[in-house]
Amino acid sequence: MNDLPGSAKGFTFRRFVLTADAKLSDRLRVYSETELERLLEIEVEKDASRESGGVRFGQEVEGNNHAEIGVEQLWLQYNLGGNQAIRAGIILPPLGRFNINHDDDYYDVPRRTLVDRDAPVIPVKAAWREAGAGLVGSFNLGAQAKLNYQAYVMSGSTMNFNLEHVAQTRVPRRSKQETEVEVSLQSGAVDGTQNANAFSWRAAISPRLAGEIAVSGYHGKYTPQFMTISEPINAWGLDGKWRLGGFEIEGEGIYSTFGNTRDVARSFAQTVANSTVETSSAEAAQLESEIELELTGLARRRYGMWTDFKYHWRPALLKNSFLGRGFDDPQIIPIVRYDRVWIRQQIDELAFRGGVVTTMDVANREQHRITAGINFRPIQN
Repeated sequence: MNDLPGSAKGFTFRRFVLTADAKLSDRLRVYSETELERLLEIEVEKDASRESGGVRFGQEVEGNNHAEIGVEQLWLQYNLGGNQAIRAGIILPPLGRFNINHDDDYYDVPRRTLVDRDAPVIPVKAAWREAGAGLVGSFNLGAQAKLNYQAYVMSGSTMNFNLEHVAQTRVPRRSKQETEVEVSLQSGAVDGTQNANAFSWRAAISPRLAGEIAVSGYHGKYTPQFMTISEPINAWGLDGKWRLGGFEIEGEGIYSTFGNTRDVARSFAQTVANSTVETSSAEAAQLESEIELELTGLARRRYGMWTDFKYHWRPALLKNSFLGRGFDDPQIIPIVRYDRVWIRQQIDELAFRGGVVTTMDVANREQHRITAGINFRPIQN
């Protein structure tokens, strides 16, 4: 199914995940996930050659549209004994349940949630990963109950930038070369240039095998070092899953605050001075050059929830049909998901000149969505 803006009625190679899970010894484990999303190829060619009057440097990048490759997890776990362990590397912050269980084969609908992906309430959309280290483990609580936990110190999400270059021919006007700098919240640095400013945790109680209920949290500074202000992200989560017979309910709620975002916007303006700079026709008669800076996705508060209702149906005729023949436990799973998010005081437009904010428009937004479907699951996850 195609879900990209402006996409045709065709096919999408949504994603392919390469997973490796190696137990090096009784106490050492290495786990990794590498995701190829809408990727066919990436080819890079670089060349430096001496020419008359100087040196020519060239670089060519080829690939298909919307292609992405990324490391989602890569960590080493050292078992301490008694179901306790140290884990370090590229980890998934355990805020809520979706980010740590984001793989498509876990869920019965291919669409990801508003809270975690499409209108993210968590600091960075899933799969959100960070460089960090911490403790993971579990404790038995009586004969059946169990407490599972994760707690990490990490680099933490921060304001970072992406560059977009656009070349445009215009007749009879001057041709245009534009560089757009988009500053937004992204995963923290993994090259050692960022302090470990964040902490995330999750504690889940499983009274029985049928389900669990969990609380989680995140705290971390997100303003970068080049800004004169320091503001934190504070987020809390409540999630759970429960199964009774063939019926199952699963859900998550997240509440996130981002400090005084108006002050963050003013500090950003003071630091970079101008939101738009362009050459005049007197300076460049044939080519207009423009640099535009944009602060995107910054809101004072974000909160939301999602809930899945589903039924695991195992009709006898399914196992003997052409669909289920040869599988031990084939199922048909009707499912309904309800999502809702609230975004408060989001900065929609920010313009500044000489370090002074000239325009700052904020807005409150809500979105809800109902998804219904039927999933045929020949094997269990």
